Amino acid sequence: MDIKAVRGTKDINPDEADSWQAIEHIARLTFGAYGFKEIRTPIIEDTNLFKRSIGETTDIVEKEMYTFQDKKMRSISLRPEATASIVRAYIENGFDKKEGFVKFYYIGPMFRAERPQKGRLRQFHQIGVEAIGSRSPFLDAEVLLLLSRLLNNLSIEGFTLKINSLGCPADRDNFKALLRKKLKNHLKSLCTECNRRFEKNVLRILDCKEESCRRIVKEMPKTADNLCRDCDGHYASLKSILNENSLGFSEDKDLVRGLDYYTGTVFEVTHPSLGSQDAIGAGGRYDNLIEQFGGKSAGAIGFALGVERLLLVSDPDKLRQKSDKPCVYFATIGSESYKAAFGLLERLRANGISAHIDYESKSLKAQMKQADRMRATHVAILGEDELKKGEILLRDMKTSAQKSIKIEDLLKTLLKHS
Repeated sequence: MDIKAVRGTKDINPDEADSWQAIEHIARLTFGAYGFKEIRTPIIEDTNLFKRSIGETTDIVEKEMYTFQDKKMRSISLRPEATASIVRAYIENGFDKKEGFVKFYYIGPMFRAERPQKGRLRQFHQIGVEAIGSRSPFLDAEVLLLLSRLLNNLSIEGFTLKINSLGCPADRDNFKALLRKKLKNHLKSLCTECNRRFEKNVLRILDCKEESCRRIVKEMPKTADNLCRDCDGHYASLKSILNENSLGFSEDKDLVRGLDYYTGTVFEVTHPSLGSQDAIGAGGRYDNLIEQFGGKSAGAIGFALGVERLLLVSDPDKLRQKSDKPCVYFATIGSESYKAAFGLLERLRANGISAHIDYESKSLKAQMKQADRMRATHVAILGEDELKKGEILLRDMKTSAQKSIKIEDLLKTLLKHS
């Protein structure tokens, strides 16, 4: 029987996992600098959680969720995104009563039954943040600054940050009515899917990728031009704060995002190397979701970045360099040298240094090749002559420089590189 990975899923092999770990490591450090703490939620949730938050007429809920019945006939879904789960956890665990304002980050797999394509799988992975408990435009600015900082820390260049505002629920309702009125005479020119959206979720037409629909959308009213006084003031303050803090952005008045819970600020990060599906990540405000789920009224904002997308636009070597710690491979000649080197492994490991040795009786040349394949930062070469002198030859694999040092000084020398 020929058993393979389920279509739309992918093994992450050890040679790729280095890059994944580097992204996660850099993300954790960056989030920590901004005061965000990790939260981990289950990958399965009550289906109604996503219907109520994302929206029953969204593509995700209608077409893309993995939903099944458990043994007690309850409807369970694999999470298609993290925000709804985190809002559920925020309320269920009493954060709204104990702390009020919180900053969370998450890293993990999500699931959508989409057509698999480059950078878009059925099991995909996201890194994101949620800040709950404030409606301040300064919080919007901090989240956007954090997003930009993270991409810079990942050495990703050439991205564009796009922003817009959808306004409050009343603004959205007024805009939907205006949009329907303006689109009514264009229905014959809209695609079949957008004709369906016209009745069920008219804002989704603004997000259509069909060129014929895009041309019509360009002539339609814009959400940011139809805001109430408070929402317009919030959006103006955000843009002012971003300018004062030298964060470059592009205002995209057609940007709406595809989830029903968004209110106010919405944003997206794109990269030209990804083609038509150019989004690396996106986010926005969802100021009514906490109250909708039974919690106290609280402003909230967050974003999610697709890890697979980040890998497509990042440089693996730069990622590894940013998270590299000393990794030592012991290359030995002779049985006594091997025993001595083996005895040093645990001492280095106990001090946080990755240390490795050959278990296949390879030649010195083959050992050096193995060290290179493992991306060792250093090779510690120990032969019988070095052992008699109490020395070891330490080679820097980046510069190819090597020097003899006392064996007892090996740990101290390597710690200087950590």
